[in-house]
Amino acid sequence: MIHILYIVLGFLGLIMIVILDKFYWYSSILREGNPSFLFADILRSVIIFISVLSIIWSLSKNTKQHYIWEKRNYTIFEPLSIVIPLSLAILFLFIFIFKTYLFNALSMEDNIIEWGSAILLFASSTVLSITLLKTLKTYTISIFIKLTLLFLSIIFFIIAMEEISWFQRVLEIDTPKAFANNMQLEMNLHNFATDITENIYYFGAFVFLVVLPFLRYLFPLFSKKQYMYIFIPSPFIAIVGIISCGYNYDMWHIIFTQIAFFSSIIILYFFTILSQSQKEKYICIFTIILIICTQIIFLTHGVNFERLWEVTEYKEFFIPVGFFIYSLDVSRHLFQED
Repeated sequence: MIHILYIVLGFLGLIMIVILDKFYWYSSILREGNPSFLFADILRSVIIFISVLSIIWSLSKNTKQHYIWEKRNYTIFEPLSIVIPLSLAILFLFIFIFKTYLFNALSMEDNIIEWGSAILLFASSTVLSITLLKTLKTYTISIFIKLTLLFLSIIFFIIAMEEISWFQRVLEIDTPKAFANNMQLEMNLHNFATDITENIYYFGAFVFLVVLPFLRYLFPLFSKKQYMYIFIPSPFIAIVGIISCGYNYDMWHIIFTQIAFFSSIIILYFFTILSQSQKEKYICIFTIILIICTQIIFLTHGVNFERLWEVTEYKEFFIPVGFFIYSLDVSRHLFQED
């Protein structure tokens, strides 16, 4: 009963922040701009931190110790899926510190980071499409699994096409009149309501790549059914999904941004104390230090960005990294089950 009370108090704390933003600080719920560290801003962050801590602690209280990656299916895939993204995060951080101009240049339109994001999303769609084709003649695999593979492959494909404006710049297509009210005058849908769509995308990716794997870790029965086992992201994917949560600057004051960041750190902490593997504990501790340092450096040196939203391009790169690893994991789980 007391655990439910803490969960309720946690959500009440978050609701209180929304009310204060609206009626006391007169701030938009999707407030953007240079981060501020006045007393009210710090107090607001502390309340958000305590609120999410209360919720996550309550959920984790009675969890037994076990492994982040499933030992019965353990392969080199899991550690590689964690080490490679973490290595990229370290590389990008060093580039930002020592070669800031290069960090900014890489994230420019039609450069490596943007195209990397799109390619990873196309790759995710392709992996799931190939997996679907391999299952079409397998009658032991349910129609719901096949439809979900189709749905996810379409979603990843659409996001990838939106990322590159449906090849408009590549094919040098003039912007149609129907897109005249687009904020960037490009042939895509998300820029009709950029603030709303990008927050849905970022927070949705956090829920999908971090919260769901953590719930699967806390409640193993959650994935006992074949469908859930295949499609709920494996716990180790949370470590990959967490990386993008440390790439914030102009969106720092948005409540969803801070919920994602603080929750990520707290989830990693609980992974550390709940894992039975010493190696997994070290990985989690290292990731906690890396993400906290990354976020602090961006917040304190964000004036070096050529564009206020520079760092979000990297956030949009690491999210597809998580989706790609998830797609590969879905495919291997499906064939293991088959």
